Amino acid sequence: MTLVKMSIAAVVTAWLTGCAGNMGVSLQEHGAVLDNADQARQALAQANSCCAGFSEFQYANLPEGETLLSLDGKQPSYRFNEGMSYFAAYRLPKDTGNLYIRLASQVGKSVLQPKVIMLDGNFKVTRVLGESVFAYQPAHLMDGDRIEGKVFVDRSMPGNPASETYMVVYAPADQLSGSTTILHPAKAFARANNTVEPAVADPVIPHSPWGLVQIVVTDMAKAQGIEAVFKPEYADKVALSQGQQASTVAATTAVAGTALVATAPSKPAPAMLSETETFYNSQIEKAVKAGDIDKAMQLVSEAERAGSTKAKSVFIDAVKRSQQK
Repeated sequence: MTLVKMSIAAVVTAWLTGCAGNMGVSLQEHGAVLDNADQARQALAQANSCCAGFSEFQYANLPEGETLLSLDGKQPSYRFNEGMSYFAAYRLPKDTGNLYIRLASQVGKSVLQPKVIMLDGNFKVTRVLGESVFAYQPAHLMDGDRIEGKVFVDRSMPGNPASETYMVVYAPADQLSGSTTILHPAKAFARANNTVEPAVADPVIPHSPWGLVQIVVTDMAKAQGIEAVFKPEYADKVALSQGQQASTVAATTAVAGTALVATAPSKPAPAMLSETETFYNSQIEKAVKAGDIDKAMQLVSEAERAGSTKAKSVFIDAVKRSQQK
């Protein structure tokens, strides 16, 4: 599996700032994989399935921060439900808090329309994320044209075999005959400068089984400045004493095979008024519904600093609902 580490700064501050790094890639350096969709389809027609099932995939460790996936004929292929596709298989970072993953398939002379399969620790499918999650985003500032999606991974049960552990990225075969229409650069320039858009046709970019996918992984706990270490040992029953629950200073808690090391503020924020809590919760849900996950995360952080006890659970529930559509 071809993994190219990016040099852009880590994105762990995304949770606080609402900015998860540029979702653009230098196509001059890595863009050859996007040059010829016909060649990519011809190569795929000669490919054979590598494995009998997901449990036989070779899973590369997906690091936190930014990774560039070059998905081409050097990658393994597998016959998914839609047909044969090249794919990349990852094991998600271990010992983390909740994960926020952004995937951006770069647009060149062709583009990969991505699909993601999430698997639990036993290689059972938990979610399949396609066109309802991945949508075209026009070039903006340092970001190029791309098909982008956001995935939230709940880590509230560390070590639970039912928790999402693996991620598979591929271009579904039933999308290969399609295309994506992108915004013409002249129109984008006109919009940025509030001038009349020229009467030019928008480019139509063919879909390809090959592509460049930028993956940005953020550990939300670290981005919040919270020290958190989850040991992957799961127990069905976890009991915390009231004294442990009330602790607001650094504590180490070992519970039924699950250990949690956490650093909490020395002075808890005062309780938030119910009206304020309701306002923040509604704004978080609106941001998630609009697809602005960065803004939603920033609202959660702001609400918690002001004393909210419900903002994070509201955010998690909203994201889960948005990905069940």
